[in-house]
Amino acid sequence: MPPRRTTLTYSSEDVGPVVGDKPLYVYYCKYSGKHALTTDCNLATAPRRRTDHALVLDTQAFLVKLYTADGGAKLLRRKSGEVERQIRYNVGKLPVAYRTEPDGRYLYILDNALTTYTAGEGDGKAPVPPCILKIGANKTQVALEVDDRGKQRLILRVTADFVRVQVKSAINSSHNHEELLELLRGALGVRLGQLSLQRGEDQRHKILIVEGLDPEKVFAKLQESVDKNPRRLGRSSKHVINTSIVPMEVPEPAKQQQQQQQQQQQQQAAAK
Repeated sequence: MPPRRTTLTYSSEDVGPVVGDKPLYVYYCKYSGKHALTTDCNLATAPRRRTDHALVLDTQAFLVKLYTADGGAKLLRRKSGEVERQIRYNVGKLPVAYRTEPDGRYLYILDNALTTYTAGEGDGKAPVPPCILKIGANKTQVALEVDDRGKQRLILRVTADFVRVQVKSAINSSHNHEELLELLRGALGVRLGQLSLQRGEDQRHKILIVEGLDPEKVFAKLQESVDKNPRRLGRSSKHVINTSIVPMEVPEPAKQQQQQQQQQQQQQAAAK
């Protein structure tokens, strides 16, 4: 029997588990695509503050788990003249939520700060991850993470946070930009004129803008490129996290011993 291969597109943390009859909703930063919040509250039904239109999440009524960093405290003067102290929760440098008290009951989610992704819904197809977003009538944004000095140009994997790619040139070389665009042009099957690159939070993170393809098509083409990746066929790479499960061939004497042990276990189970 040929080896069994299983490709894992997302980590276990990306998939919304179910507790009892209540599903967990997984929310991501709308700008960076990073995981920000898991809760059993559907934020689409949550009430909003009148002051800033933030979503109000009752942490005593709902399960809430944040994946954020301390954003410090900020003082804001409202139109009414009152001064409000906000204890902020950041994803990277961007605030996505706040409390008005250190251990306050209510968590306020900033308007348009988060986006949701729920696995397993719809027609059975893999959903588009948050790192691939529609930003205009005919434009799609892709968050990239770049590995440099590789032996080949490759689309390594698609995760919730980034599309991870590998190029041959050094990250700070003059050829890196052109090589990255050429790799993505081939993977997406578009003209170079349809692609543009913007710098992300650092040199290894880029923002790709694709014209003429919607997020579903971009995701499908990138995932197809990942599936054709020669690294998936078992070749090693210092950059690749190998998610293929390839069992080793068991030597014949050991295989016979295993079969005998299984038969004995089955006989003992039948005797009970």
